Amino acid sequence: MFGPRDMTEHILDRHLDADFYCAAAHDGAPSQRELLDLAQRYGCALPKDFLAHATGKLGGIYIEVKESAWPRPKENEVGPFWSFLYAVFVFGMSPEIPDWMNIELAAREFKETTGHSRIPCLKVVGDADFYVFDSEAKISQWRHETDEFEPFEGSFFDLLDQEVGELRKRKDRKLAGK
Repeated sequence: MFGPRDMTEHILDRHLDADFYCAAAHDGAPSQRELLDLAQRYGCALPKDFLAHATGKLGGIYIEVKESAWPRPKENEVGPFWSFLYAVFVFGMSPEIPDWMNIELAAREFKETTGHSRIPCLKVVGDADFYVFDSEAKISQWRHETDEFEPFEGSFFDLLDQEVGELRKRKDRKLAGK
């Protein structure tokens, strides 16, 4: 009768500190029906844990390291790849969500540009690869250079935990000057 519990807040509490800024859907979160209709239009399925996240107050979340802790790279600046990955977000649906985070626009653009029917779910800012759901609600990472899908073994909350944890590690590495 009841679906999975939204673990987003638990994940954030475990990894984030005062060096992070977050924004989310709050009262603008979509209904399960809106998300299921979207998935149906693209021949995809959404896992129950993603539905719990996306319909909650922290759905469509954007997490970045504050610029005071991680100054943004300047134009034409070079550095190791990881040093440009200062934020992560979950695609969402909300009246206030920016277009670049809108799950419906992302699904449409992905279909138009690649021909694949997948629903984008999570992206690391600065990385051209991102995570998607397929017709069986399985998660994979789309590799833009090869146009291939690398399966992710785990749930949506496992993925969110992994990527927020990696963001924390990059932040700590940046502050340590390594």
